Amino acid sequence: MCGIIGVLGNIPQKNEFESARETMNYRGPDDAGLYYSKKEGVALGHRRLSIIDLTVAGHQPFFSADKRYVLTYNGEIYNYLEIKKQLENFYDFKTKTDTEVLLAAYIKWGVKCLNKLNGMFAFAIWDRKEEKLFLARDQFGIKPLFFCEADGVFYFSSEIKGIIQFKNIPRKLNRRGFLDYLSYRYVLGGETLFAGIKSALPGHYLVVKNDQPIKQFCYWKLPVVIEKKDPGEKEALAMTTELLKQSVRLRLRSDVPVGAYLSGGLDSSVLVALASGFSDQPLKTFSVGFKEENFSELEYARIVAKKFNTDHREYTMRGDEYFDLLSGAIGFKDAPLLSPNEPAWFFLSKEIRKDVTVVLAGGGADELFGGYGRILRSGYDWERMANNDDFSASEKKKLFVNLNKKYGALKFDSPLAHFLGQYSYLGIEHKRALVSPEILDGENSDWLNHNFFRKIFKGLNKLSATDQYLRVFQTVHLLGTLESLDAMSMPASIEARVPYVDKDLIEFVSGLPLKYKMPWRSVSARVRARVLNSDQISEKQDITKYLLRKIGDRCLPAEIMKRKKMGFPVPLDKWFVGGKFEKLAKDVLLSPNAKSLALYNRKPLEDLLNHRTGMVGKNHGLHIWMMMNMEMWLNQYNVSI
Repeated sequence: MCGIIGVLGNIPQKNEFESARETMNYRGPDDAGLYYSKKEGVALGHRRLSIIDLTVAGHQPFFSADKRYVLTYNGEIYNYLEIKKQLENFYDFKTKTDTEVLLAAYIKWGVKCLNKLNGMFAFAIWDRKEEKLFLARDQFGIKPLFFCEADGVFYFSSEIKGIIQFKNIPRKLNRRGFLDYLSYRYVLGGETLFAGIKSALPGHYLVVKNDQPIKQFCYWKLPVVIEKKDPGEKEALAMTTELLKQSVRLRLRSDVPVGAYLSGGLDSSVLVALASGFSDQPLKTFSVGFKEENFSELEYARIVAKKFNTDHREYTMRGDEYFDLLSGAIGFKDAPLLSPNEPAWFFLSKEIRKDVTVVLAGGGADELFGGYGRILRSGYDWERMANNDDFSASEKKKLFVNLNKKYGALKFDSPLAHFLGQYSYLGIEHKRALVSPEILDGENSDWLNHNFFRKIFKGLNKLSATDQYLRVFQTVHLLGTLESLDAMSMPASIEARVPYVDKDLIEFVSGLPLKYKMPWRSVSARVRARVLNSDQISEKQDITKYLLRKIGDRCLPAEIMKRKKMGFPVPLDKWFVGGKFEKLAKDVLLSPNAKSLALYNRKPLEDLLNHRTGMVGKNHGLHIWMMMNMEMWLNQYNVSI
């Protein structure tokens, strides 16, 4: 796990390049490396966090034996030992690193090596003979890779802050990205909040040569399975269990201590159960909660820790500690935060670093197994809106009474329109009132960025609406959560590994029928659900994350299996709505010097902060928190609007 950076073209002075590399020194506190050639017009930088082969043999940038190829690499190839066996008759290995295996795989197979890799990675290889730069990002985007082109020069880095250190890179707001953030808490489609700076897409690689356009190609995407095979529950459970065990086993490969985040929820608890079974020593586990009542899961984490005899640590945060960390977390992420729990993960990562360097995390389980119950089940609402011909008159009456309770008089002309109405965090009416018309132009007038999602939904029309919605979570939403995990762990020099985000596991589970993710509780439950809305159905008439729960039933205490999902709650409403941090929000957002004032209409902004009718909706505290994030980011990075 490391930080990488590079420039191709008219490269900057060496000291300027090294200064840019050092902005990410926490990503690799163990070593620093540089390949710098004015003659070739290329500079590659590296900061190393030693995980596999702790000797100097892992120093990067890493050269092939003939010195033709130069690699700078961030990540872990978990199946590197298996790949190494395939290459032993081709390549004379000098180290025990996965770095050398990656380079040898590229030399042997070229682009095709990417489909052999099981891991998380972002890397760049400079071919000195062909004067070509090859960059790639893992299938799901676990590891970040940003790039831009300015004045004919190509820049890339593990973090945006590495790129904006260079003098000719402007710091200008991407207005389309701002609208995306208000709706979804992250920016869509390879864009960032910095105009002109892109994020390499998951499952893609780039080929860059001087004086030629940047080319980005897809090497992998999650297959769309229209006719899903049903192996039977027994076989589906056995295969899923084996693939998850294999994923955990691979992610325990390390030459440094490994621990696990433990929230006390199903996802992290299953990982702790499986990881403990592969370890001769007690697994180190770590939990964090808030002091406010009902905003801590620590009691459940203790139950799991006791069950598996882990070496457990737990921590609590106060509100003032949270806000002290908020600005720093934004500074490490180079963006407003996606999830309110990110400062808590940042806090916990700093504590974890005292004991371990690698930690297992439960991210990805909800996207894989169908954990977002209400929004996924709302696909069933859409299907019954579109087709209720087989309903009796009395059933139709009951159904539309219940649908009106949730949607009012809203009409939707497609699954896409219906999904975005559920998925957006800031309602369209609030967004229209809040955002200054000066921010909008023809390109940005699509409030919810239908154009982006339309491409996702294209080709999914033969799937059920629920499967279509789940696909968005697996290919879009997951990326945002993975980027958050990386951004909140690496500042503490912690490598976070996500066993649920495993290519083999995801391909198998996503190809299973929906009944293995969100089945009805019974035949009678399905009958009752016919006339209910998704809020009335979810987790009452159906079961979310069914296969994962079956795995949990075999290994976890009953208290864990019976509890309701909390999702690491943060007490935003308590803090901002009449709470001790309401004044802080107003001071930040209504200051005469606030940059974000140019983004909003003043009166709706004041109405939002004063909780006046018309601007108060679902997720009210979250909306205030998001806007604080935006202002703090604009100010901290001196971004022009």
